[in-house]
Amino acid sequence: MTHSYATAARLLLAAVLTAGLVVVVDALAAKPVDASGTINLTLAWQHELDDAPCGVAQASPAAFNDNGTPSVEIGDRQGDLYAFSLAGGAVPSGWNTATGTAVGPGTGCNQSTSNVGTVLLGNQGIEVPGSAPIDSTASVDPNNGTLLFDSGNAAEAVDGGYYDYTPGGSEVWNQVVTNPSTDTVPNGGVQASQSLGDAGTISEAGSLGQVTYGLNTANGFPSPGWPQFDADSNFSTAASADLYNTGSSNFIVGGATSQGFAYGTGYGNGGQVRIYNDHGGLVCAANTTEEVDSSPAVGPILAGGGYGIATGTGSFWGITTGQPVSDDNAVKVYDTKCNQVWSQTLDGYTGSSPALADIQGNGQLAVIEGTQSNNGGSGSVWAMNAATGQVIWSADVHAGVYGSVTTADFGEGYQDVIVPTTHGIQILDGMSGQVVGNFDDGSGNDGVPLNAVYGFQNAPLVTQDPNGSIGLTVAGYHAVKNGDGTAVQGTIQHFELAGSNGGVVNENGAWPQFHHDSQLTGLAGPGNALAGCDRPDAAQNGYLTVASDGGIFAFGQDFCGSTGAIALNKPVVGMAAVPGGGGYWLVASDGGVFTYGNAQFFGSTGSLHLNAPVVGMAATPDGKGYWLVASDGGIFTYGDAQFHGSAASAPNQDIVGMASSPDGGGYWEVSTTGRVFVFGDAVFAGDMTGTHLNAIMVGITPDPVTGGYWLIGSDGGVFSFGAPFFGSTGSIRLNQPVVAMQSTDDGGGYWFVARDGGIFAYGDAPFHGSMGGKPLNQPMVGMFGF
Repeated sequence: MTHSYATAARLLLAAVLTAGLVVVVDALAAKPVDASGTINLTLAWQHELDDAPCGVAQASPAAFNDNGTPSVEIGDRQGDLYAFSLAGGAVPSGWNTATGTAVGPGTGCNQSTSNVGTVLLGNQGIEVPGSAPIDSTASVDPNNGTLLFDSGNAAEAVDGGYYDYTPGGSEVWNQVVTNPSTDTVPNGGVQASQSLGDAGTISEAGSLGQVTYGLNTANGFPSPGWPQFDADSNFSTAASADLYNTGSSNFIVGGATSQGFAYGTGYGNGGQVRIYNDHGGLVCAANTTEEVDSSPAVGPILAGGGYGIATGTGSFWGITTGQPVSDDNAVKVYDTKCNQVWSQTLDGYTGSSPALADIQGNGQLAVIEGTQSNNGGSGSVWAMNAATGQVIWSADVHAGVYGSVTTADFGEGYQDVIVPTTHGIQILDGMSGQVVGNFDDGSGNDGVPLNAVYGFQNAPLVTQDPNGSIGLTVAGYHAVKNGDGTAVQGTIQHFELAGSNGGVVNENGAWPQFHHDSQLTGLAGPGNALAGCDRPDAAQNGYLTVASDGGIFAFGQDFCGSTGAIALNKPVVGMAAVPGGGGYWLVASDGGVFTYGNAQFFGSTGSLHLNAPVVGMAATPDGKGYWLVASDGGIFTYGDAQFHGSAASAPNQDIVGMASSPDGGGYWEVSTTGRVFVFGDAVFAGDMTGTHLNAIMVGITPDPVTGGYWLIGSDGGVFSFGAPFFGSTGSIRLNQPVVAMQSTDDGGGYWFVARDGGIFAYGDAPFHGSMGGKPLNQPMVGMFGF
């Protein structure tokens, strides 16, 4: 699969962002504004940055502590990092104090450098290796205070990567992007920001290539199970939360998809919202018709305080095709099984990231989203009931909102909304949406000179300042005078609200910065997780085994019931998990199906006369159907499982198992001799036909990452086809033969189970225990795991 989106899309995004810059450059004369606001800030300090012609764009200011000095950091499209103390704006120790008027190459914003104009004297930053533009926001490691950020953007997508810097401005590590060999546009830039999970030990961010990384924050090495494949470039910063009460973080991220087939999965033009576990396994995904460039927000916004996921979308496919797509201009909320709860269409593009905040002072979170028109010249802000999507209020603002709104309680007992636009900052009353403050828009308010106009494509930062008051830091750009009208220069400003209580900055219901907090979790607060057997199986890193009497043995997975105490007409021969849900199915040799947890009953052959016994089953990827397979190769479909053919047409084949292709558009069957039959979009990667076997084959297991598969013999011999080999028991004398195999959800390992319940774990598959050496009423026949 290649990027249909690739360069064209990235240049288009760059053009859109540049258009936002041009809007400001062309608007040196101030627009009429409301200067009668009731919230009057005071400009405490301001610094120009030596970064013409590109300035600061989508990197938002981040608060950190430099050896006891509360400070703020910002990156720019020149590829430089800057830091200033909150109290007074001095450059903290270790950071560059030099100033200059240099003109950069302009590659980070596709700007000419031939007639830039009169550049103001500005602070020089610390140059990141390679000088790739920085459009990401730094997260702060809670364990050591280091700053994690990324470089590369749509205009300069080839170079960049992941970085970690000390609070004193020294590099700790950097990690480059390694794309799959199939990627014909292997871009290494990273525009998304690193969100932190597992108590700050892992960071996650997608790239502008075709991979998403989870990194060990101590050394920058990929964490187990990462990277994972992306179906196109990723601009979305992930949210991070323990959604399922497992004690480990999940990463919730948007993304883009383009038409094609890769690693066993077919994709269309559109986007996705995906939930990963901390070892890179996909818990669930929701498809959209528009890309999801917005960064999801998570919080207790559903009924009963359940976790919900709020996100905007993007604009690429609608612009590219010239025809609106259904998810243009949309804000969506999903539950933690990736089911859409509601969708609301707004009046402009929704690529900015939503905030979840208590804007009415009632303890309830609302979804607040900014929009922009197709040229960035106009924008709006919408506040919606987070549980239902009902609009609370909407308000037009000066210009387009590209970044994220943030909020603060300025003394009213509820959150007001701080709106960054490409023509200044506005503050909207949380209750009504009315303008209660504005500055940097030419109005001359709050200590900014009259007619001075600044543009912002990121998020303001709200802090409790050292003097105890509420502080507000904004970083953006302004036009460079006396040039051709296209160049901009970066600036950073810090405001304070005199007499305010900075202790409320991080109160419940606040959204004080991009993606909520300094770890960029996008998490508005704890919620109620799904209970066992309702939470997705893939949220847990363990396995279940099943015996022929339907007895279930759980190791690191939820036990949801069994037929162990029921007299069966025929023995159980296999099981399947509910993808994206909790629970499982059991199937007997007569085709009888037994459901547990969230598994739904779609039908069975229990009352039919079969030519041959059923030997296995496989679930469709959405959990809304399943296939049964008989030993003669016959296939029986139920729910949304589609029939693509069967091995019944090949006589004298003793079929022992089947598996679904990753996207459910086909399946494999395997015989005792190791012959593999492929149907639908399942890819043939090889088999054991014509090869002498020491033992019969007993199953087939797909690799969820590569689209290949493993065959497993009764002696534990593993045969890999388009999938990595992690080990086997083929050379070990076993007490009992192997009966089933299962891969981990990240494709980094597998388990198999023997007839006596012994478990063998390879790769990153964890061992949680087994029934080996313990008395069983009936032998083991199957397993599943994630």
